[in-house]
Amino acid sequence: MKQLILLLILSFFSAQSFAGSCPDGSDPVKSISADGTYFVYNCGGSTATSSETSSAKSNGLLPDTLKKIKVVKDWEPVADFEALKEYAIQVPIEERLVRKNKEWNCVDRITNVNPYPDEDSHRAWFVCQAYVHGLAASNPQIIGDILLTWASASKDPMFVVPFADPRHKTAGYDLPSTIGTFAQSYALWYDEIAYTPDERKQVDSYMTKKLMEQKFQPIGGNYQGRFIKCNINDINSVLNERTGQNNCGNIRMKVSVGEIMLGFRLENQTLLDKGHDDMYVVNAFINEDGININHASRGGNTVNYSWEYTYYSSLLAELYDSVGYDYLEHTLPRGAKVHEYLSFNYRLLKDFKLTAPWAKYDIGSSWLPYSQIKNLTQEEYENTDYGKDAYSWEDGDNEFVKAHTKFVKRYMPELYTFAVKNYMGSNFNESPNFGVHPYMLHLGNNLIEENNNVELLQKQDELEGEKDATACAVTPLDGEYIATWLAEHTKEDVGWELIGTETLSLNGCKGKFESAVDFEPNKWFKMSKALRENLLISFDSSGSINISGNLDLDHYETEKININGNISSGIILGDFTSDWNLKVELKRK
Repeated sequence: MKQLILLLILSFFSAQSFAGSCPDGSDPVKSISADGTYFVYNCGGSTATSSETSSAKSNGLLPDTLKKIKVVKDWEPVADFEALKEYAIQVPIEERLVRKNKEWNCVDRITNVNPYPDEDSHRAWFVCQAYVHGLAASNPQIIGDILLTWASASKDPMFVVPFADPRHKTAGYDLPSTIGTFAQSYALWYDEIAYTPDERKQVDSYMTKKLMEQKFQPIGGNYQGRFIKCNINDINSVLNERTGQNNCGNIRMKVSVGEIMLGFRLENQTLLDKGHDDMYVVNAFINEDGININHASRGGNTVNYSWEYTYYSSLLAELYDSVGYDYLEHTLPRGAKVHEYLSFNYRLLKDFKLTAPWAKYDIGSSWLPYSQIKNLTQEEYENTDYGKDAYSWEDGDNEFVKAHTKFVKRYMPELYTFAVKNYMGSNFNESPNFGVHPYMLHLGNNLIEENNNVELLQKQDELEGEKDATACAVTPLDGEYIATWLAEHTKEDVGWELIGTETLSLNGCKGKFESAVDFEPNKWFKMSKALRENLLISFDSSGSINISGNLDLDHYETEKININGNISSGIILGDFTSDWNLKVELKRK
């Protein structure tokens, strides 16, 4: 009954004021910071977050200068929101997510929180979260309708079950993470979502309450009991098997950015301050060399974790630009600057072993220990399944530049050499782990510069294209070929298995598969015609040929392929995954 009354009370107040910002519905307590330079707002006298950061200040970590940032009236995240909107609808949703949505009905699943996240349904929730992020870019009302359903429910569907419930670990990760990333999306698309005034107050109050109540208690445990919190004063505490790393890691990061963005949007200083407190805890585990120890310690997934979460640094850099703060030069709690953190992660993409001193601890990665990758070369690592999941290696620096365009222009301008706006090959155009891609904000703040870059490079490409067209106008290799697709399991002595046969047409140094039917030679294999039709095929006058793009080999997953060969030899060969090799045999008709 008290919860119902609280919800009714909250619905009468705008989240733009401080009223109702605390989980219990009370007003925050205002006090003076330790250095006397700004006000501190705490719920119930002291939040768990502020007590952690206060402890940090007394134990040698650098103070959080972000706490000096104040909300501004009528905040807007970018200078040209129309340009952002126009770009956002051009970003394609990954085909794999579209297929999974058909299977899992993602919008309904997340709207109704049904099935409730548990160990069996976690993957579906995670994929659907990414799909909805992508969908919201072209239709923000999707996010608005989901949030309104949650906010108006008689019983909060985003409630995390108690620790004793076997679903707690999964729900304790999935639900707060989704609140965080959806808060990011809501803050960005706020004015694009149609609500009545009462609905707006209801959603604003609900999201503010959900963010403010996040205390990041450890969600897991072992035979010794429930995990303990990270020790912000001991960077190596995240390497302890008894530490719940999400207390200072990924859940907290997603929520904190949601708090920061929605704090700006709602002009809610309390929420903004909590976001900065929470982000400070996360950043306290980045060492003086710019290495996030929490992410580096993730065994065979050390690159996956380290790389993907760098996106938040550039997202924040774009956001803080709107209030005149240079986040790339911001100093983190242990002395590294944000741009040094990004520089390290660029080097990590070139040498995955840079995090070896921490990756060997296999934190949260018992299924993929570091021992499985530590003896691989860089090239071998990039061709593993988990390596392919981490980054679009075949595109060189493109994905890095697209994620961190502001950083690259200032600190690594030599990488800014392609039409960044038009590049859509990133692994993380949509991600369950962030609700807004940083490039959307960068484009909204730098439209003229980005368009000029595209136009200049298009002219250069046209000149190169004219040269290539002359060389490729007619070659003896042009014509039609019978292309036979085969697959071979690397761990079973079965040999090459036939997938299907079709026509490959080569002309002007480019090629096209016939793609008339799906290949389904048995119940195990499926290679869809739609994906084969979109494969990129290029060859030169010497006969070297490359096939790249997204392709499936079964009914479940799509992989990026990049296979090479020679037309004269009639063999095009490469990896599909670490378990499967792929081959195309060519024979001229």
